[in-house]
Amino acid sequence: MLFKKSGCVKERANAALASLQRNAYAMGILRSRLESRINFILSANGKSESCQEMTRVLELVKNGEMILHEMSEKIESTRYLEDFIMIIEGAASSVSEIKDDIGQMVPAAEAALEEIHHAISKLCGGHAVDLRHEIEPAILAEVTVALAAGNVNSTRDEVKEEAVLAQEKKVDESERVPA
Repeated sequence: MLFKKSGCVKERANAALASLQRNAYAMGILRSRLESRINFILSANGKSESCQEMTRVLELVKNGEMILHEMSEKIESTRYLEDFIMIIEGAASSVSEIKDDIGQMVPAAEAALEEIHHAISKLCGGHAVDLRHEIEPAILAEVTVALAAGNVNSTRDEVKEEAVLAQEKKVDESERVPA
């Protein structure tokens, strides 16, 4: 929450932009007055000496207008950048809110798949159907992706333990089945 804590950047940017716009308007009026005065002097008596100083001032005023314009563009860019950061921050907050929910859903999904496995094995007349070999790699891949995204070490250890237990159970079942 970079911008929320540091005060109202948007309000400060708006105030600065309004001030720059007022100054740019005043600078535009000054430029118009100088241009009119130089044109009047040149048309009245054509004295170039008195116009030289005003021409220098006019150049300074034009440069000042350019500077004010560039500053106002930078302030507008800052406002857009703040909007961008607020959007990204909101998206990150949304993702972090559901990260814990996803971490809780993975074990529940594994338990549901285990129940489905047991139900299928009961339907097949008590013969153990070896679906774990087909299902387990997909589950482990999904869990690995979820863990990589959430960087949850304890869940990773639980998954490894369950995979080892499942492998041991598989070996025990294969030893019990007559050849």
